[in-house]
Amino acid sequence: MNTISSDALGAAPADSPTLPAPASRVTRIYRAARSLIFLLAFSLYLFIVIAGGNRFLIPPLLKLFPRHSVRIRRVWLRLHALATTGLARTFGGMRLKVQGTIPRESVVAIMNHQSVMDIPVGVLLIPGPYPIIPTRDRYARARIPGMPSLIRLLRFPVVSQKRENLRNELPAIAEAADSTARGDTSMLIFAEGHRTRDGQIAPFMRTGLRLVLERAKRPVYCIVADGLWHARTTFDAATGFAGATCSVRILGPFTPPSSNLDGFIDELRDRMVVELDAMRASRTASA
Repeated sequence: MNTISSDALGAAPADSPTLPAPASRVTRIYRAARSLIFLLAFSLYLFIVIAGGNRFLIPPLLKLFPRHSVRIRRVWLRLHALATTGLARTFGGMRLKVQGTIPRESVVAIMNHQSVMDIPVGVLLIPGPYPIIPTRDRYARARIPGMPSLIRLLRFPVVSQKRENLRNELPAIAEAADSTARGDTSMLIFAEGHRTRDGQIAPFMRTGLRLVLERAKRPVYCIVADGLWHARTTFDAATGFAGATCSVRILGPFTPPSSNLDGFIDELRDRMVVELDAMRASRTASA
């Protein structure tokens, strides 16, 4: 699930990558075996818990307890984040190291996007109101059991990242930002718009992000994650995900200015790029 608008055209290219050395053949075989076990375990969870709960559990609860709908959605989303990261740790041997925290309040969190694990990790790091995640339309249409219905239940804005559809998609993003401004929800935004192929931080898509910052008027936190770029796709996760360490640093809070939001967005990305470079340099020095 990623993210919010479609205007990265003309932006400067991402910084050149500094990638870890390739793993040995034995390590790759070991990772593939454990990764496949994790993928099978998660598939069962997806079919039974997520898809089944979306159909038979959550809709009745929302009808019975409408005043608690936000809390129900928060618990449901957080359960999946806890379960997914728990399965990744148990069966895949993933390690998660986090520096920094986000307070229990409504926030706007901007996270870089390296892997399929970024969303559960990002959700896990936001302890307050549950994060609304602008989501690409292909996931809302996907035949993956439970995924389209989960997107609808959680009221995630669906975007195509096409300029011709932007006018029709912005109202849903604005509604999510207004919900965050009221303190009902938070927002988790993958501003690059897609998972990067080399783990570097790509240029940010601005239109939707600018709208969120204008309307939400909430503290902004940056989440910089590294270590899982080789699990960019489901196939990658099934063949080489296991045993990896996901290192996360949380930066902020930052207060959006009343003007020159583009400059503010540039500053946020620059901070994230510098932090990612520092994380990789520290890992290389300790290797």
